[in-house]
Amino acid sequence: MFTPTFTSLRRAALVLALSACTSLASAASVFQIELDTSSLVAANGPSGWIDLQFNPGNSGTPYAQALLTNFFGFGDAANAVTAGNVSGSLASGYVIGNNDASGYNDLFHGVNFGGKVGFTVTFSGDLDPSLSGLGSAFGVSLFDNSGTMALGTAAANGALVVLNWTSLGSAVATPLVNQIGTSVSAVPEPHTWLMLGAGLALLGGVARRRRQHG
Repeated sequence: MFTPTFTSLRRAALVLALSACTSLASAASVFQIELDTSSLVAANGPSGWIDLQFNPGNSGTPYAQALLTNFFGFGDAANAVTAGNVSGSLASGYVIGNNDASGYNDLFHGVNFGGKVGFTVTFSGDLDPSLSGLGSAFGVSLFDNSGTMALGTAAANGALVVLNWTSLGSAVATPLVNQIGTSVSAVPEPHTWLMLGAGLALLGGVARRRRQHG
């Protein structure tokens, strides 16, 4: 019967730990997004708008939705403007689906300039690997108080953040160069922390055994 050695146990533990760390750094379904608006106040005043869109790339794209929660820096919800499949509120969270017939799903919401503006976005949807080439894009932009001039980027589309969701069950951020501080961080899901914890615990056990037998 095979008896695992300390070396094989250590390698197994490293595989678990590295797998967990890799998942933190690559594709994910939950992201924390933060925009630093401190540099926008002087030229634009204390308030503006954030534009949040979640739209399919092609017809036939599997259904998906983006749940927005944990808001900070957002202004009066009474001024929110929606188009397409958007529901909810700041208190309960907004849900943007990708399936409006127009192909356009948008939340336009007032925000306060001068500090951080941010939220958590959680993606979910129908999983179908055979249709993984048909994704949906989640975009984030900032606008001035008139709602007409994009801020913080020289990109023609005005996007500060783009996350691409596919029916494989994860989203990947598109690298962008912005004029304001922008943070897009994958939020580990519970099973990822469990995997990482299991790997680290196994490594600790191996180290203790080595000391005992050293």
